Amino acid sequence: MMENVTAVSAEASVQDTVRSENATHEEVKIEKDVEQEHSDEPLSKRKRKQLLKMEKWEARKKEKRRVEKAKRKAKRIEAVKLGLPVRTGPSRKELKRREIIYEAGSPEVVVDLSFDTIMIDKDVAKCVKQLLRVYTANRRSEKPLPLHFTGIRPDGAVEKHLLRNDGCMQWPVRFSSEHFMKLFDPKQLIYLTSESDNVIETLERNHVYVIGGLVDHNQHKGYCLRLAEEFGIRHARLPLGEHLVLKTRTVLTINQVFEILLNINTGKDWQQTLLDVMPARKGATAKEKKTEICDLPQNDVKIESMD
Repeated sequence: MMENVTAVSAEASVQDTVRSENATHEEVKIEKDVEQEHSDEPLSKRKRKQLLKMEKWEARKKEKRRVEKAKRKAKRIEAVKLGLPVRTGPSRKELKRREIIYEAGSPEVVVDLSFDTIMIDKDVAKCVKQLLRVYTANRRSEKPLPLHFTGIRPDGAVEKHLLRNDGCMQWPVRFSSEHFMKLFDPKQLIYLTSESDNVIETLERNHVYVIGGLVDHNQHKGYCLRLAEEFGIRHARLPLGEHLVLKTRTVLTINQVFEILLNINTGKDWQQTLLDVMPARKGATAKEKKTEICDLPQNDVKIESMD
């Protein structure tokens, strides 16, 4: 028995060594390719490091996808053996065949992507990942919202990261390089920003809600509010403080804001929607309702208010 364990361990060690050597050879090859591709360009140490990192990521993406696919297949096989449900929702093929129908007069959502010049490449990548989650949530919703990605600079960072997602141009999303102010009636626009003093209570029909596609880790605080004021359009925030007790700041990701709008559009309750979407790390808890009794001559009226 001990000999078998030793043999297995030795084989695993050999496989790890082979993988490590292959990875080293691949990295050397990538470095040479980058040097040849940019041989005519004077590259700084930082720029060279960024290019190498990007090339390595591209080279490993296919292998990563293959491994993830194998893991999903193994999980499905294990679920079938245990008699567990293999899928809880429609398959990707079913979703692709499904025709998205928008309700007449439905609120629309714009993601303003005109910020790629003030974001570092890493944050642009995070922004595009959030866009993917927005698209996925909308596609899976029983009541999707008309969705627009605007202000995409031709050959800009956002466009380059978007195009890394195969078939993204076939998404049921209206892509545009134009700024949203040129595409919609300013009277219909409402820019969502956590710094606004105005609070959303309902989603207004025939109105367009703008989400700033800015991932900046709070480096440009108040930027979207200033833009809305400069454009002369309405601005508002989600009613987080009215329904929740929060231990951290109230800045949400693009996809979290969109999911909240999506759920409210289907008729769900504000408080429960916010609790469902807010990440656990924010430690959000429901704000208790305070009941006041007003004695009137003919009727006993109960008024519910929020703390």
